[in-house]
Amino acid sequence: MLVYANHLAFQGVDAEQAVFKAIGAWLKEQLGFGLTPDKLKTNGDYDGTRDEARSWLRIYATNEGEPQFYSWVLKNNDKNVYGRQWVSELGVKITKGTIDLTCLVKVDDQSTLVADPITASRPRVIVYAVNNIQHTGKASFSSATPGIALKTVGQNIDSYRGLQFDIERRDRNYPIVLVSPTVDGQYLIAPQDLQDDLVGLAQVVQTAPSFNSYEMAEILGERWSAWGGAVNLLNIPSRTGAVRGHFFLPDEIESWGDAQNIRKSKVLAWVTANTNISRQREHIRPEGVMQLALRRRLEMARIRSEHMDALQLRAELDKASLLAEEQAAWISTLEEGNVQLESDLLESKTKLDDAKENHSKNTFAIESLKDQLQNAGGGRTSAFDVDRMLLLACRVDSPTPVDCLEMIASTYGDRCIVLDSAYESAQVLGSFIYGRKLLDLLRRLVTEYRSKLVEGGDSKAKQVFGKNEFAATESETVMSNKAMRRARMFEYRGQLVEMFRHLKVNVEDDVTKTIRVHFYWDADRSKIVIGYCGPHLPVANH
Repeated sequence: MLVYANHLAFQGVDAEQAVFKAIGAWLKEQLGFGLTPDKLKTNGDYDGTRDEARSWLRIYATNEGEPQFYSWVLKNNDKNVYGRQWVSELGVKITKGTIDLTCLVKVDDQSTLVADPITASRPRVIVYAVNNIQHTGKASFSSATPGIALKTVGQNIDSYRGLQFDIERRDRNYPIVLVSPTVDGQYLIAPQDLQDDLVGLAQVVQTAPSFNSYEMAEILGERWSAWGGAVNLLNIPSRTGAVRGHFFLPDEIESWGDAQNIRKSKVLAWVTANTNISRQREHIRPEGVMQLALRRRLEMARIRSEHMDALQLRAELDKASLLAEEQAAWISTLEEGNVQLESDLLESKTKLDDAKENHSKNTFAIESLKDQLQNAGGGRTSAFDVDRMLLLACRVDSPTPVDCLEMIASTYGDRCIVLDSAYESAQVLGSFIYGRKLLDLLRRLVTEYRSKLVEGGDSKAKQVFGKNEFAATESETVMSNKAMRRARMFEYRGQLVEMFRHLKVNVEDDVTKTIRVHFYWDADRSKIVIGYCGPHLPVANH
């Protein structure tokens, strides 16, 4: 399981020395002995111990040309958890003026009996590298590295606008962690310490103790704000530009414990859950270093072959052959790991599918109980009162489309939303004569049809209606015409939503007998959204 992945970039003439000094110090802790600078940059295998637990190190290097690449793969048994092995991979790329350091930490539980939870923490090698860079005169972070310094908002309105710009940037490849003070001006998680743990991963932004929460909410909106000691984690934007957040309320933070390291660990775990995949893609992999080393070795042998005797050429080819064997062994190891990952993924997918099904059933059961509770005591309050409902039922003439929408909205408001666009379109059909038929269709839509959607999806739900009562989509002619598609889009929650599903009464070119009801299924809120209830919308032959 991938636990931690990071990518740091440095620049300056002393950056290389600072990074290799950090790696050497860290490896000395892991092996129980140190490696000379030459050995640190040369292919090799080493066995060691750390706190009586065995450890193994393999080094891959190719420094025959530019850029230089190095990879260190360290494996060590967990001294406290039997059956657990830690795998740490470091990668370094050196080009003129810059040095990239990648770090990847994985855990391999070799028994199903291992049940101890994993605590998220920043690897010590990252701590050493960052400290060395900060205390070296001629070295610094690359400007592309996120989270180099803590930021503050709340001094003025413009600071919120600047934060809003960062949040909405599509190219942002790091989360933003917004930390707010309590009413006493104290932070439940120390912002600077949190930023130190998240360097390279996320940008921590603290709100000044004197900030105005109303100004923040006015500019950022509540979903991107935080106050009262809460922490708001704003994830990396999705491909569509959507920014999802996760609130940690003060009570939840305090329930983690009083220790700052525990609170920081919780936030780090959520951050790495969002960043691990993207940082893993940037990782300098050992197999990549091996492949490049082999290609360079063969190219050097080809160039120098004309000036070598048979013995020298054989020796050079033997070195290349050894690299090829090491590469094949590593690939075999990766393949074995992939087989296990595929098995674990299949098992996890099965569990996820089961959990989703149970969650859907539980949600539906809860909603049903809520409906029963609301209906039991006559506690539903609505502008469409009982007297009006009885009066409508006793009328000789059919209810108008507006009457039908109002009755459905008032009776089943917890299951559906009727947009203003639906009421506006219904007003032009005051002479529609099949109101009772329309009312029955709407009733089935927000009760039986909705229940089937929650339980089993659209294939079961559409069976609630007859062949000529419901359509799941529009014709190909309509779907391929931009103007006609646009006519079936209605504003819902601040954006235009396509509503191709529709109910229908008759097909005559007569507004007194024919009507169409276009709607949308909001699966996140389990609600039917009715956007249109009026004459047949434009089609190619009409």
